[in-house]
Amino acid sequence: MKALRVLRERGEAISARVRDEVAAALERDALPAARIRAAHRAHAALDEATRGARSLAFTPACEAGCSFCCHVHVDATEPEILAIAAHLHETLREGALPALLDRLAWHVARVSVLSDDERWAARIPCALLGRDGRCTVYPVRPLRCRAFHSSDAGACRDALHGCTDVPPPTIPALDRVHHAVEEGFDRALVAAGLSAAPERLEVALLAALRALGDGAGAEG
Repeated sequence: MKALRVLRERGEAISARVRDEVAAALERDALPAARIRAAHRAHAALDEATRGARSLAFTPACEAGCSFCCHVHVDATEPEILAIAAHLHETLREGALPALLDRLAWHVARVSVLSDDERWAARIPCALLGRDGRCTVYPVRPLRCRAFHSSDAGACRDALHGCTDVPPPTIPALDRVHHAVEEGFDRALVAAGLSAAPERLEVALLAALRALGDGAGAEG
């Protein structure tokens, strides 16, 4: 019982710290720039908490180019969507945005009608996954992507290829800190009067990029 209490207290401490840090990022206003800062703060907190929970005995099998898990619907909060859109606007080479918008629009039309199980069965990768199996927005990938992990890459491969219906094994210690960070982030958003409801990543990102493009055109 003592061990369970310690684990619970650690989770509550992480959640409270993230809530306070994200709230500080939103303290002045809830404009897009502040929401993007809040998303960055939550991402950094999850990365930090993950590093703190890892040890030689608790190291995920995930590595660069391992993208078996990148064939599912991904949910993200609105601040995270804004952060990804801003990152793409800042990093894409000149003239690349229209091609990305076309690819996203085609992709959304293809996957938006699919359930989670249907998309997984169809093995349709994320629109933001590169041909080399690496995430093209890795520095600003959503919390859900950062949190997902497995202790057995072979199990992930087998699941994607339909060889098993058993979910890949995860690491409980990491699951706990990931849950605590997401909880703290959501609490800070709600306290600031913002929605913590998840949005479908590809659908919401397409809309956000179009809105940014319209804004830039209006300014010009």
